[in-house]
Amino acid sequence: MAMTLKAVRRVNEWDGPSMLKVYAPYTGTVKAPEKEPPELQDYIQRIDKYTYGLGWLLAEVDCQTVGFCHLTEDRNDPKNLFSVEFQLYVREDYIRRGVGTALWSLLRDMMEEGSRRRVFARVDRENQEALVFFKSMGFEECNTEDNIIILRYALTPKEENPERPTKPYLIDKFVYEAARERAAEFIRPAL
Repeated sequence: MAMTLKAVRRVNEWDGPSMLKVYAPYTGTVKAPEKEPPELQDYIQRIDKYTYGLGWLLAEVDCQTVGFCHLTEDRNDPKNLFSVEFQLYVREDYIRRGVGTALWSLLRDMMEEGSRRRVFARVDRENQEALVFFKSMGFEECNTEDNIIILRYALTPKEENPERPTKPYLIDKFVYEAARERAAEFIRPAL
């Protein structure tokens, strides 16, 4: 039996095409904020904008992208650097195989190490699968806007009152690598 290679890691712009393949099926549904998939160049620009300041992570199985997640500014409080929003996308054949848990686990560890305080997820009321996932990860419903349920997760920041959060790429490499290894263990290969 061949060994399955699993990894959860930071994203770079070269991951754009494989990430867009994961994201495109979500567009035009209640599971994504966009009606159409963005152009590749526009998507790569998003990756460049958010990877270093807020964070994008990717999950791979046998060198194939099976999911990714990222943070954006808290749309209700965009100047608050300690509060962010979380989005998650998993390839359909890897849903319920630990990919979302692995990505959330690593990003949560990085946010706490970086002293962020809270993270929100916005989920369409019809997307029950996502609501179940977020609640199982410890998110709690805190508000609704139209048909969107807003869930909140209170992080445990490393530092209580830092001047600003530590950016994801500045997290201590040993802490990051240990968190990556723990996160990858959640992923179960497709049968």
